[in-house]
Amino acid sequence: MGSVNLPGPYLTLVSLLVIGLLGLVLRWAFAGDRNRDYGMLREVAKVPSQRAAEVVSERLRLAGVRTTTVPSPDGESLSIMVFPADEHRAITTLLDDTP
Repeated sequence: MGSVNLPGPYLTLVSLLVIGLLGLVLRWAFAGDRNRDYGMLREVAKVPSQRAAEVVSERLRLAGVRTTTVPSPDGESLSIMVFPADEHRAITTLLDDTP
């Protein structure tokens, strides 16, 4: 097999296209997730303040549910997150009227 003899301008153009394509792929691959992915965690409550988050988290802790509090995507509130295995128990606990 022989080597390909491309004129200089074509070789430069192909090189720039490959570098540009690689840049786009890397930008896509490493772009920050705007939805703030928290892995397996599921949101069970959204509260307006840190104090409200503490109250909800304590109530769930007493029911045996581990929680994580994170800022909501809107930036105005906090989300209470739980693992999928605890999601049903957390929702049931929060909907229960007894303190």
